[in-house]
Amino acid sequence: MTFDLKKALSFPSIHYSVARRDKVMNRFGPLFRDPSSLTAQDYHDFLSIRHNHHWSGLERLGRPAVNDMDNLRAAVAILVDEAAPLSDRFDTALSMVHGVGAATLSPMLLLAYPDRYGVWNGTSEPEMRDRGIWPTFPHGSSPGKKYEIINSVLIDLAKELGVDLWTLDALWWVSKLERQNNGEIKDARFKAVWSMAHHAEQTARQSYGQTVERTVKNKDLRLSKEALISHLNELLDETGNRCAITGLTLQFEGLDDQLTPSLDRIDSNGHYEAGNLQVVARFINFWKSATEDAEFRRLIAIVRGE
Repeated sequence: MTFDLKKALSFPSIHYSVARRDKVMNRFGPLFRDPSSLTAQDYHDFLSIRHNHHWSGLERLGRPAVNDMDNLRAAVAILVDEAAPLSDRFDTALSMVHGVGAATLSPMLLLAYPDRYGVWNGTSEPEMRDRGIWPTFPHGSSPGKKYEIINSVLIDLAKELGVDLWTLDALWWVSKLERQNNGEIKDARFKAVWSMAHHAEQTARQSYGQTVERTVKNKDLRLSKEALISHLNELLDETGNRCAITGLTLQFEGLDDQLTPSLDRIDSNGHYEAGNLQVVARFINFWKSATEDAEFRRLIAIVRGE
């Protein structure tokens, strides 16, 4: 697999991120290697693209971790302790910190040891799948075991391309940025986002305790329509315009309407609010229905043989 590195680095956002690699690593690397001095402000800054210069969307779910800084420091200490197997420490850290997933833990590892760990998130995974380098996993693999296997692929790929793992992570954005700069997704995505927000607004209005043959559960819209539209754009940016569950590329317009974006409440008993929303392919939303999110993801993994 190849990237046109010269072309990739010509994108201002990619060039900007790569140029700030050392600055970010010099600030956050020591804190994650020895988290005993990690403060709440340090962690908030790490979550913010204004300070990490690389990852957007981490703030959406990661901020509650600072409510227990002792627990967060302990989890990071376990995560970076290379005396233990990677899969074990990844799983342990994942279980300890609410609101933190692979998209947060793997950048921590990259910043702590930039030559040994790559990033697994909603941008790298779909790109790896599309390029045919997404690995297969033993049945029943934990997130930690999956990351261990994914990381091996990322390390080999970085060596093959002659780039560091920070730069490799930036390169996954190239195809997305090319589509944006060509205007291929801007107008169609705007219409799709507006449509999802409008549908959520209408659903919420129609669900306030209606009594038909049964009582319809309330589905409150706890964001203004403008805030919801902004949030939906953030969610799509995080996944690289992919289905949040399958990683399939969403079609904002096209022949297959089953791949159009659809707004899903992660907890179907919950409300339309930040933290309980994800954008998935239309057919996935239909299949999932009221199934618990974790169970549905497990079933999709079985179908894929993961």
